Amino acid sequence: MAISLRNGLRLGGINEFARENYYGLSSKGAGQANEFNFRTKRIELKRQIRSTGWELRCNFNDSNHVENPVEATPYNAWWEMVHNNYRDILSAEDLVGSLKNAGDKLVVLHFYSPSCNGCRPLHPKVHQIAEMHPEVIFLKVNQEVHKLLCDNLIVRVLPFFQFYRGAQGRICSFSCTLATINKLKDALKKHGIEQSGLGPAKGLEEGELLNIASNKEIKLNYPVGV
Repeated sequence: MAISLRNGLRLGGINEFARENYYGLSSKGAGQANEFNFRTKRIELKRQIRSTGWELRCNFNDSNHVENPVEATPYNAWWEMVHNNYRDILSAEDLVGSLKNAGDKLVVLHFYSPSCNGCRPLHPKVHQIAEMHPEVIFLKVNQEVHKLLCDNLIVRVLPFFQFYRGAQGRICSFSCTLATINKLKDALKKHGIEQSGLGPAKGLEEGELLNIASNKEIKLNYPVGV
């Protein structure tokens, strides 16, 4: 049996794979291979496939070791969950531009990290809230990818949220976990009322823009604070 994945990984016969990757000594012969626990082999195979960014779904018959078809499908990490109005910031320029172009819409920045224990259970809840509030722009900021940006925005704890609206700029910021998710819901009730005529969007504070520009993450092609 062979499994060919679109990310370039190719696996040979399951017995060969198990001997070479689990024992690391395929030359010891069939004796050791027969002693290899088939269920353990399945777990090890799934673990190594997932480490490549794929999910493996397989159906093995433990009684006679028959190799049944294996299906490999794309496996998305929990922090890759997106929605039309809930997407990842790609760069500091992307963040500055998104805030500037939001007009009078409420913008919610959600700071998180894949290694944050409190971020994972909260993430799907924020995704659901974003689906319920299409009038609000939700932007995710991965702290591990944008550490310098988060430092410039004084993000010291995760998960963390910042709210922005039009000419008002940042209107609130707070830490929130799954246990305190009502803080996010209450903030949306308070600031989520649609408004208009607020003037040009302010975006980040002047000091934040200057700090980010000093780190060469953005180029200021317009007057700060305007």
